[in-house]
Amino acid sequence: MLLWKSWRDLRIAFFCGLGWLALLVAGVVYHALTSPSGSSGILASPDQGFQLISVFADIQAFVFTLVAFGMGTRGIGHDIGGGSGSFLLTRPVARGSYVWTEWFSGILALAVLVSLAAAWLWFSIHFHAIRVSSYTRSGNVTTSQTWSLPSLPIGIAAVEFLCVLLFVALVFGVTQLGTVAFRHSTAGLLFSLGFFIGWLVVMEILRHNYPWMAPHIPNLLLRPFGPIDGDVHLIPHVTASILERLAILPLFPLTAQLFLRRTEV
Repeated sequence: MLLWKSWRDLRIAFFCGLGWLALLVAGVVYHALTSPSGSSGILASPDQGFQLISVFADIQAFVFTLVAFGMGTRGIGHDIGGGSGSFLLTRPVARGSYVWTEWFSGILALAVLVSLAAAWLWFSIHFHAIRVSSYTRSGNVTTSQTWSLPSLPIGIAAVEFLCVLLFVALVFGVTQLGTVAFRHSTAGLLFSLGFFIGWLVVMEILRHNYPWMAPHIPNLLLRPFGPIDGDVHLIPHVTASILERLAILPLFPLTAQLFLRRTEV
């Protein structure tokens, strides 16, 4: 019952995410059908491939953040504000089960969307690289414009999209907490927006007044790779940052559970 309820609450936002991915697929297919055969396009070099992955990941982070906001404003907090929460909370089900089932369902739904986006990026690059290699062998472009399949930055793309998932999962958790704590979808959304805007403001103030603290301030949107000595490398301490984010994420449903336990029906 709880899984079905969670799916019913999250499915609209999830389908919106799938709709966005469908637009991506349609756009790439249209480009493949209308572009000249063997055109090197934007993937003429590995450096441009790295840039493409970074830009694509940023776009997905923005779109899936909107999806995460939508998911977080649903669930038991929304039900309480809508008047049906009294019925649910009097059922022989632990209150915490509502929060954790919704949280795990939301994380799983976001993971599916992010994984599909990453898979589609890989497929697009893979398909385009084959066309570029074939076109080069025909003698129409120079060898320097070709980059082989083994050089595709699949590992970088995987870590980039893991960081995207961790960010949108954070957005979902904060919004879910706000919705449960204030028992209203709009209040939950405003709480989440205030949390992230406030974090950015405080972070900039600390960086400006206490620059020595800048390396120790957690970044909400993890950027695992950056240019070092002209090449793209894993930035220092990114593994620790990912582990910290994984440890922090469950704190938000745990706090939401504490609020729900104190809710009177």
